[in-house]
Formats: sequence, C-alpha cells, structure tokens
Amino acid sequence: MISFLLFISEFFNFTFFIFAVGFCVALGLEQWLKYRPLSVDSTMNDRNMYIVQSNRKYCWRQAWVANLLWFLCNIGLYLATRNIQTTQSIYFNGL
Repeated sequence: MISFLLFISEFFNFTFFIFAVGFCVALGLEQWLKYRPLSVDSTMNDRNMYIVQSNRKYCWRQAWVANLLWFLCNIGLYLATRNIQTTQSIYFNGL
C-alpha cells in the first residue's frame, strides 16, 4: 500500500510539472498572439487565440487537479505510515 501511494504521488508530481510548463508556454503564446497576430485575416487570428486560450485553461485545471491528488496521496501516506516504528541507524545516533 505504501509503495503504491509513493508511486501515485510521484506520478502526480510528474504530471503537475508537465501541466505547469504547458500552462506557461500557452500563456506566452497567448501574449505573443495578442500583440503580434500570425495573419492578416481576423477570423484566423481569433481561431488561433481560441486554441491557445483553451489549451491554457485546460493546463491550468489539470495542474490544479494533479496538485490536489498529489496532496491527497501525501495525506494517505501520512495516515498509512504514522504507526510505523522508526528504525535506528548505525551511522546516526541522534545528538
């Protein structure tokens, strides 16, 4: 159970960073398209802006969901490991 929760926690940590980077890239592209449109046609510019904004919103929501699930996994890890007895290290006896 503990190894499963550790694996899931690391997976959500990994996905959070992917969505966070995706959000930053989409935010940068949105600002770029706002001040430097790609074409003269306004409908094409509106379409490009819609695509970038929908990607930004998706990455923002998914980053929050991954962060929330990571937090819940860490709470589960805390509850699963709070009764485990600590082991003495032969190298560190505690000062």
